[in-house]
Formats: sequence, C-alpha cells, structure tokens
Amino acid sequence: MFLASGIWDITANVFGAEHSVGLLVSALIASMSDCLSNLVFWPYAGGFGAHPSYLAALATGESLSSAASAAVVAIQKAIGFGPSVYFAIIGCIVLVCTGAFLLLHLHYKKSAETGTDYEESSSSTTSSPSVGSAGQEERGLFTRESRRFIGPFLLIGWLSFVQNALTPTFLPFAARAYPSGYLLAQNVLFACRPVASMGAAWALGTHYRSNWMVKAAEVTSVILWNLGVFITLYLSYAPVEDLPLVGQSAGTAFFTVVTVLGGATIAFTKSATMLRLKPYNKEGVLKHAGICMQFGSMIGAASCALVANLVEPPAH
Repeated sequence: MFLASGIWDITANVFGAEHSVGLLVSALIASMSDCLSNLVFWPYAGGFGAHPSYLAALATGESLSSAASAAVVAIQKAIGFGPSVYFAIIGCIVLVCTGAFLLLHLHYKKSAETGTDYEESSSSTTSSPSVGSAGQEERGLFTRESRRFIGPFLLIGWLSFVQNALTPTFLPFAARAYPSGYLLAQNVLFACRPVASMGAAWALGTHYRSNWMVKAAEVTSVILWNLGVFITLYLSYAPVEDLPLVGQSAGTAFFTVVTVLGGATIAFTKSATMLRLKPYNKEGVLKHAGICMQFGSMIGAASCALVANLVEPPAH
C-alpha cells in the first residue's frame, strides 16, 4: 500500500492501454496475500483451543476489513484527499493488523512456554497453534478419511466462487437499472456482514450445537444466497423491459434487499461452515477448506471474466 501511495501515478502500457504501475503491483501483492491468508490463518485461528471465539473473530474481521476500506472511501469523498493519502491510510491499517497479529503470536508463544493450555493438550509448546493442532494426525485432501468432508469443501468452494468472482463481476451489470441502489446496497452490506458472521458464531455456540433451528438457519442461508445468484444473473442479462420496478424507488429497495440478503447470508454460511469444521482442525480440515476457497475463487475469476467478455450483458 505504501508502494502504491508513492508510484500510483506512474503508468505503463499493458495490453494496449495505459495502467497505473502502483495499482497493478499492489493488486498482485494483495491477491497473493489473500491466497496465503486462506491457507494459513483459518487453521491458525482454529488452533487456539476448543472455544470458537478466535475463528469467529477471524470470520468477522474478514467482513470488517471491507467495511474499513469503504469507510476510508467515504471519508475520501467527503474531504477530497488524493489517492496517495488513501493508499497511505490503508497501509497504516495493514500495519496495525500486522502488529496485532504479532502480539497474538508472541502472546501464544509465551503462554505455551509457561504452560498455559490453549490447545486441548497441555503438552504442546509449539510457537504456532496451527502446526501444533495438526501434529502427526493431519490427513491429505484427497484421502479416504477426507471424503466425509466433501460436502463442506464443495460448499465453501462454490461460496468463494460466488463471493469473490461471480458477484463482483455481475453485480455492477445488475445494478445498471437501479443506479442509486448499488451504493446504498454496498454500504448497508458492509454493516450487515460482520453481524451475520457474529450471528453464526452465536448460533453454533461453544459446543457447536446442531438443533433443528440452527440447521434450518444454515439451510435457509444457503438457499437465499443461491437465489441471490440467480436474481443477479437475471438482472444482468434480462432485457430492460422485463426488469421489475425500473426507475422506481421500490426498485432501489428491491435491489438493496436482494444484495444485502445475498451478501449477509454468504457471510453467515462461511462462518458457520468453518466453525463446523473447527473440531477437525487436527486433521488439516481447515487448511483443506482454505484450499477449496482458493480454487473456487481462481476458477470463478477466470470463468466469470470470460463469460462477461464473450457474452456481455446488454446495456440498460
């Protein structure tokens, strides 16, 4: 971010057009960091004992990170500072997060050395909870023992496909008939996502309860965000005369509700699924779920970009 702050205005010809070197470099580094975070931080957070609070905090923090960036954008629009200041502020936020992670890591190491029991076994003195929790019991992704997790793995992969590829690609097209609804929906969603993640942690509780109400909430969430996928694609490709409530305030409300419900239920499902998998962290299940997240995002990014360019949605 600090690099982008200094060189964002330096441009180069890439694929026949001028692009910001700073933005391209920071986007590449941020993408690599995001990839590693799914593979590292989920099993790391899952290694802190039996209580789900650390894993729930990670899921909530993922949602809050988007809200923090949106808040900086809102301040930028109100005050009018330039891109250099924007990237510098984001860089400071990243530094604070890095410092918090180091404090957490060092505190865990100190606690392990003094005999504090973070894991179920008090004999573990490793400096990394994710390594300690896996031990020698970790199993490969494509093993017979991992077959029982195929459902959650497929779900988390499809969820990442939708969250990180399909929605960012097609939601702007879907919003063209409701231009005032896009910004409103995004702002409301930034506030609802963390609440949904915390709601999943509360619903499952410390003992990962599986009563019918919790299961019904999880199933309903999956149905709602998949319905949101269908509506988003329909709004993107349907002729303007077939779109509901175009040019009306009710249309803005409709688009906002669809977007917020879809995004919030995705956050709920992701948090709930990872919390369900946490008790099996010693088998490497959270790491495997992170791999599925990345595969879903990678395949989604390539396929959605290809579809959007080959079959471009009609202009409204």
